[in-house]
Amino acid sequence: MNETARQRLVEIICKKSYEYRKESFKLASGTLSNHYVDCKRALSYAETLELLGPLMLAAAGDVEFDAVGGLELGAYPIAVAVSVAAYRQGRSVRSFIVRKTPKPHGMQKLVEGDVPRGDRVLIVDDVITRGDSIIKAIDGSRCEGLTVVGVVAIVDREENKGKANIEARGVSVKTI
Repeated sequence: MNETARQRLVEIICKKSYEYRKESFKLASGTLSNHYVDCKRALSYAETLELLGPLMLAAAGDVEFDAVGGLELGAYPIAVAVSVAAYRQGRSVRSFIVRKTPKPHGMQKLVEGDVPRGDRVLIVDDVITRGDSIIKAIDGSRCEGLTVVGVVAIVDREENKGKANIEARGVSVKTI
């Protein structure tokens, strides 16, 4: 992993996405914390996406996958960054998104993107707390006949057994 790129990504996330306050934030997991990380702010910048794609690919290691995605909304820019980085390395990796609930009209899809049954997929996300979003993406992907081969997240809060909860689904988890 390119340590200079990783360090620059950490700087951006600390500056744009991290907040501390004495009054607790309520996290998506329901947990209260004085520390809040909202990577969507950092992901608003092209530099972040340029750094992130190759770092996520490096973190995935030798895992073979056809597509990359995760739960709407936060995972999509990450998935696109990974797809673009893979393309720049001469690989074709498609991006997809898992809806929180199936679309109520049209094809009523749970997974959006060009991901046929049997595809090997890498699940990505910004922050792991309890792992609920990633678990929902894993379950939704499997429900659509996709084979989940790994998970890569930007930040692991290292609390609420998030990583262990995900690994209990039989999937390895890496973070950058």
